[in-house]
Amino acid sequence: MGERDREPNNKSSHPTRKRILEAAAKLFDAQGYNGTTVRQIAEEAKVNVALISYYFQGKQGVLEVLISHYFETFFRLLADDALKERQLCAFDKLLAVVRLYVFFQRDHAAISRLIQRELSVESMLAREVMTLYINRWKHEFAIILEEGMNAGEFAKIPVEHVLLAMSSMLIYPYLNPQFVREVFYLEPASDEFCEWLVASVSELLRSLLLSSHTRK
Repeated sequence: MGERDREPNNKSSHPTRKRILEAAAKLFDAQGYNGTTVRQIAEEAKVNVALISYYFQGKQGVLEVLISHYFETFFRLLADDALKERQLCAFDKLLAVVRLYVFFQRDHAAISRLIQRELSVESMLAREVMTLYINRWKHEFAIILEEGMNAGEFAKIPVEHVLLAMSSMLIYPYLNPQFVREVFYLEPASDEFCEWLVASVSELLRSLLLSSHTRK
């Protein structure tokens, strides 16, 4: 994964390539990856089907570019934010990353769902995504947690437990937005829901990392 994004700029930034990616994201979200054909992508993008092979070497290549672009964009935004947050305490740094990720998922909802669905299936692609991106995602949160624990700001509890509880809250509404809408009558695409989710994750983290520490 990733090599297709390192093409010459005149190819990787071409408007036709962008239309193909947007069409594929829409169809993969609505029909699933396996339920979508290259011809359908071409029809949705209003391009010749041969251009999908030219730009991506096929449907698998389209999916890989969508996933790599999603994560690389997130990590780039995270790096930009990190420069502004050097003076924050560990808890505020953690909340800043939580906020960034919640709104990022909301703004890239179709790809967020697509990635989580693909990760639920045992495949070579899923293993590559977990190795290249999910472990990096975990690391970005883990280094803040470890910083807080080493500084005495956080209670020393297993980082994996904190991350599992936190990620469950962060990911579920964007993996199953229809369930959230139809059962709980909440709109995960709204600013209000995003702010509520950030506040809820904040309370969870506070109870795990600060409350038990304060009681000691």
